[in-house]
Amino acid sequence: MSSAIQAHPGPTPGSPPPLRVMLVDDHELVRQGINFLLTSDRGIQIVAEGSSLAEGMALTRSTAVDVLVVDVSLGDGSGLDLVRHARGLRPRLGIVVLTMHDDDNTLLEALDAGASALVLKSGSADEVISAVKHAATAPEAFAAAGMAAAIRRRNSPENPKLTVRETEVLQRLAAGDSVAAVAKQLYMSESTVKTHIAKLYDKLGANNRASAVMAAIRAGLIKS
Repeated sequence: MSSAIQAHPGPTPGSPPPLRVMLVDDHELVRQGINFLLTSDRGIQIVAEGSSLAEGMALTRSTAVDVLVVDVSLGDGSGLDLVRHARGLRPRLGIVVLTMHDDDNTLLEALDAGASALVLKSGSADEVISAVKHAATAPEAFAAAGMAAAIRRRNSPENPKLTVRETEVLQRLAAGDSVAAVAKQLYMSESTVKTHIAKLYDKLGANNRASAVMAAIRAGLIKS
């Protein structure tokens, strides 16, 4: 399959310079939608796109941008690895993480990775555009809905700590997916999924899917 890296032309001469944004998401239709959404604001221009962690890594080394917008789940790895890589290269880069998962662990791992903001993909256009503008002006000030409550829950000693990958597996289990379906959705082998499930059961004190999901909901790790 051909590379999805795309470079876009610069702003029209004489116009105020828009925010230069790089977009990394492994689903082409999603990228097109986010591109359309962001560029509906004249103050934002998409100058580069990538469809994988590897392409995002390459683009951050070769392309000067004001803001990186990245999906938390990429086909060849975690978008949070790209966040860490980009933050290490450019401490003042604005970084917005997009996610489908409304849970504490994704939010807190994005914060710890060095993101400037986290926004749900189900959020409004205004929320995404506001996050990009916030990231450009205050890259070190993390912004996300529900952040204060998530930090309080993290500091509660009785709550288990899950990784982003464990949370993604848990979300799929809560949706009723089989091990095979989880593996396909998250680009993992079935044996790797089973390893994550075993770790989830151990952390949540559960012995089956239903009890694991209920324990996670009670702890605020996923939404019911």
